[in-house]
Amino acid sequence: MDTPNWALVANGSMARLLELDPAAATHWTERQCLTHPAARLHGSAAGHEPPGHSIAGRSGLAPRSEAAAQERRTFAREVAHALREAVGTAERSRVAVFASNPFLGELMEQLDGVTHQRLVASHAQDLTHLSLQELARHLQAERGG
Repeated sequence: MDTPNWALVANGSMARLLELDPAAATHWTERQCLTHPAARLHGSAAGHEPPGHSIAGRSGLAPRSEAAAQERRTFAREVAHALREAVGTAERSRVAVFASNPFLGELMEQLDGVTHQRLVASHAQDLTHLSLQELARHLQAERGG
């Protein structure tokens, strides 16, 4: 398996894009941090629930979960675009993705063919809460060194 020189760590409201320094094989730099605050809002705060809406059984949960899924899909498109721009078409670019479920699946659906070709690993794991130093250690262990 090829070793990644890009890593994406993401969840439904935050994505961090990291690049491995070619001169120092253990040094990762955060190139971009994308946020999507609307994904954190409850349905009524985001304007997705009708006025007077109350949680009344299972049907009461539908508007919030549909709105949350729509926000994740919107953010997945934005993250896929940023990843495509970063990784580009350079043949030596390789990327590993670490993302929470269900965001990982939504992100994978949005990746174009070139980015899919550059993908060397995908993990259903949310690492967005880690510091850059902790992420570097985790990514180095993942690379086998």
